[in-house]
Amino acid sequence: MAATEMVLYATPISVYCCKLRLALALKGLHLPEIAPPGGYGSAAYRAIVPQGTIPALVQDGFILAETDAIVEYLDEIGAGQPLMPQDPRERARSRALSRFIDMRLEPSVRALFPLVGAEHRVPDPLRAALLRQLETLERLADDGPYLAGQHPGIADCGLWAVAVVLEALDGALALGLPRPSVAGAGEGLSACAPLIAEYRAQMAAWVASKAGNA
Repeated sequence: MAATEMVLYATPISVYCCKLRLALALKGLHLPEIAPPGGYGSAAYRAIVPQGTIPALVQDGFILAETDAIVEYLDEIGAGQPLMPQDPRERARSRALSRFIDMRLEPSVRALFPLVGAEHRVPDPLRAALLRQLETLERLADDGPYLAGQHPGIADCGLWAVAVVLEALDGALALGLPRPSVAGAGEGLSACAPLIAEYRAQMAAWVASKAGNA
C-alpha cells in the first residue's frame, strides 16, 4: 500500500507527534495529518482510536496508535527507508533506548508542565528526578554522534523532540539542567532540522501562552 494512502491523526504540539515526524523524515516519508475530531482524547476521537492517543495511523480502515509501532509497521511493509536496525541486538537496543525516553525521561519532563506560568519554584524532588533520568541517558548513550552509535534511529527522534520541550521549560523555569550530549544531532540533518525548528517555535508559543495566562 502506498504511503500516500495513509493519514495521521496528530497535533502540532505533541512531543510524540514530533517524534514520529522526525522518524518519517529519516525514512524519507511525509504523511498528511489531520486533527483528532472533537480534540485530543475526546469521545469522538476514541470512537476511532480507542486509546485516544496521538499520533495514530489510518490506512484503509486499519488504525494503529503508538509511535514506535507505527514506525515498525512502516518498516515492515516497505514504506520508506528502514529505520529499525536489522541486527537483532541493535534492534533490541534501539527499542530499549526508545522506551527509556518515552517511559522515563519524557514523563519526568512532562511533570514540570503545570509549573509553567505558575510562578512557583520547581520542587527539588521533580528537578532531582529529571536530573537522574538525564544522567542515566548519558550512561546509556554510545559514543555517538547518535544514541546508538553512527546511525540515527527511533530513540534519537524521541530524544530530539523531548530536548526541544526541555529547552523550552529550562527557559521558562530556569532549571539549569545539562543538555543531553547527543540532543542536538538532529539539527545537523537536513531532513530533520526544519521539523525541529518548527517544533521549537510551537513550544515557545505554548510557553508564551502560559505566561500570558498567569
